[in-house]
Amino acid sequence: NSLTILLVSISISTTLLSSGINAEYGGHKDYIFTAADKMVYSWIRGKLARCYPGHTADVAHLMPFGDHIISFGEDKRMMIHDMGTGEEYADVWMSETVTAVSHPATYLNKVLIGYSVGTLELWNVRTLKLIHRFAPMDSPITVITQSPGVDIMGIGLKNGKIKMHNIKTDETLMTFYQDWGCVTSLSFRTDGSAAHVVSGSVEGHMAVWDLEKQQLHSTIRQAHHSSVASTVYLASQPLLLTTNADNAIKIWVFDGPGGTARLLKERSGHRAPPTTTCFYGASAENVLSAGYDKSVRMFCVIKDERSKELSQGSMESKSKKLDVKVDELKLPPVTALAAEEIRERDWSNVITAHAGSREVWMWNTVSGALHGKSLIPKLETIVVTAVEITVCGNIGIVGYNSGHLTAFNLQSGINRGLFGNRLAHRSKITGISADNTNHRVVSVGQDALLKVWNLMERTLQTTVALSAPAVRCTLHRDSNLLAVALNSNNVVLIDIDTSKIVREFKHRATISDMCYSPDGKTLLVATQDSAVRLWDLLTARLLDCFATHSPVTSLSLSRDSLVTTHLNELGIYIWTNKTLYETVELKAISEDSEPVLVTMFGSEPVTQETMDVEEDEESGEVWKSASQITEDLITLSTAPKAKWTTLCNLETIKKRNKPVEPPTAPKAAPFFLTTTRDLVPKFVVEEKEEDGNTEKMKPVRDMESEFQRVIMQSSDPSEVLKFLDSSSPSFIDIELQSLAPMDGGSHELVEKFLDFLLSGLQLRSNYDMVQAYLAVFLKYNRKYLIETRSLHDKLRNLKSLHSDTWTDLQLKIQECLCVTNFLKNATL
Repeated sequence: NSLTILLVSISISTTLLSSGINAEYGGHKDYIFTAADKMVYSWIRGKLARCYPGHTADVAHLMPFGDHIISFGEDKRMMIHDMGTGEEYADVWMSETVTAVSHPATYLNKVLIGYSVGTLELWNVRTLKLIHRFAPMDSPITVITQSPGVDIMGIGLKNGKIKMHNIKTDETLMTFYQDWGCVTSLSFRTDGSAAHVVSGSVEGHMAVWDLEKQQLHSTIRQAHHSSVASTVYLASQPLLLTTNADNAIKIWVFDGPGGTARLLKERSGHRAPPTTTCFYGASAENVLSAGYDKSVRMFCVIKDERSKELSQGSMESKSKKLDVKVDELKLPPVTALAAEEIRERDWSNVITAHAGSREVWMWNTVSGALHGKSLIPKLETIVVTAVEITVCGNIGIVGYNSGHLTAFNLQSGINRGLFGNRLAHRSKITGISADNTNHRVVSVGQDALLKVWNLMERTLQTTVALSAPAVRCTLHRDSNLLAVALNSNNVVLIDIDTSKIVREFKHRATISDMCYSPDGKTLLVATQDSAVRLWDLLTARLLDCFATHSPVTSLSLSRDSLVTTHLNELGIYIWTNKTLYETVELKAISEDSEPVLVTMFGSEPVTQETMDVEEDEESGEVWKSASQITEDLITLSTAPKAKWTTLCNLETIKKRNKPVEPPTAPKAAPFFLTTTRDLVPKFVVEEKEEDGNTEKMKPVRDMESEFQRVIMQSSDPSEVLKFLDSSSPSFIDIELQSLAPMDGGSHELVEKFLDFLLSGLQLRSNYDMVQAYLAVFLKYNRKYLIETRSLHDKLRNLKSLHSDTWTDLQLKIQECLCVTNFLKNATL
């Protein structure tokens, strides 16, 4: 019910024409089949698995059938492919264009096919023979769905009729009719609480039909904004899942009065391409966007469940009363947007300008709704063209196509007056910016003038003449550098403190949008030729130039991400700042450099050839890192920490885990129990005879163990380490106890193990495990080592080498601690 994204697949060459279908094959339950143009594709958890070619026309319908996939093309062609190998099993030309297909339950190797002429046929796909042709319908068949009852199929027609048809007796049991035209989908409810079937329509409405009473139960009007693509009742639940081409997926629950439906969950995006977007807030976790679908949305880049559409009021109830569509009641498309976070819990903190409107509407991101009031100027024949909110979040600045510039109080909505003597500019205002001190407002217009205004007094301070009419502007508030885009395809940087042009950047096409980096060192400019250029403001050089598949219409930059919208694209694209995660050399390039086409998510087509290349790359050799980078470094082992800590404390662990009393089996009671001859008889308890020799003798080995054989035969310490790494702590503990002669070992074993420890410390690899072996070895064999003078020289070398390595390691740790402590406490 959470509707979280499970996976996102890579892109194919064209738009998908038929919806994906889940199937199981070869032990995988995540097979999905889709069709695009003349090709059928299979996917496993979002990865393209196989292509099934052969069709000469667009594929219209798909159906998985056992180990095969059946596809129908618009050219009256049916093809059957093997899911695993992709081999063609059958190729049959049908009599008419197939418009619907379904597999009747319990009908082995049978499929039910509906045609555009209203005929219905039952085919055996194994023998490829027509079994039965049913009585023709009075309209083309659009949907065929299996009902919970055997032999009963739900059939939807283009004229709006819905028929419950018994395919065993070839008779129609009941017929419904929806007034909204063509039936686009059918689904039967299976939770047992009600016998319902839901139908979708081309107008976005849905109807719920009662099969027991054979009448309409309820309707869900304007469930979607266009034709309902699919309706699916979740198995054994009162939940209905619906999808549509309006970029939305919804879950409806039937728990209302009389079993009516209400919207439970929804995940949706823009239904039309967004045109304006910006990061919202200092954390840059949310993105505000607006577009041609007349909506303002806030998307969370961290968790999709937090995304929402800002409400414009009870549109649905109003549309039902007025009998009009919701889109007709919404505000016009947004043309300009401004937002500030500081006053989001006090009053409206987002203002928007709308196409052809003189009103500026206010929104609040906390409540997620439209404010009741709008900012309305006194003049009536003007249109809003630019908006801005001051850094304090109290005042909204609005520019109009007439050249008027007005200040509004966002808390009360009161008009605070005009800037200048009635007109701020002689023509349309195209951009407004407010500084970081709430003292100045900058405006640019099509009269090729830049004007700096006093915010409180609304008087003109400075005027700067531009070489061409301005298209838009953006201000970096910390540096007071204003970037102005001109219709001559140039961008000029103006210092509003000195009113001088400090930089100028030339471009080849009209500038669609631009933004500063948060530190103000770079400027990102997008043009209508699909190019995006990154300029370094200190050196006035071009750092990067790339192109996208579709022109950028809006962009916004945060510290670690870039968000863009594109022409004719419904999605909002998020780009990652690579300089935060890897070393990137930003060298200046020539201003005449051709932009490099970059891969956008979902824009690079994947074909069978590229899929084969990916499989070859995956089957190649896997690179492995070296076990030790250099001999000067101390390298730890890859064994878990618990292994060497357990080895060093094995006795403590065994003592802690030892039971208080050993478990003893209950003594078998005799058939006759002996009692005393007292006044009150008592049972006689037999005394257990104690064995005087209760101590267990420690077994002494009489044959060489595998560990001792490895020690004696191997001259390479890495082989001994490999053997010990594969052994358990208990096994190692017993073997190290048995090295000395009095414990079943020999002098040669002790000497060989000392050589192994010396070599291990010299190599400086597996340092932690070698230290653990050394500690356990000295604990069990210290008495023998002290008494044997021939081993003292090796012990001195071992002590010296151990001290040197530990001193080096300790110095490195102290150095790191000192640097960390300095950075923590120093005042930088």
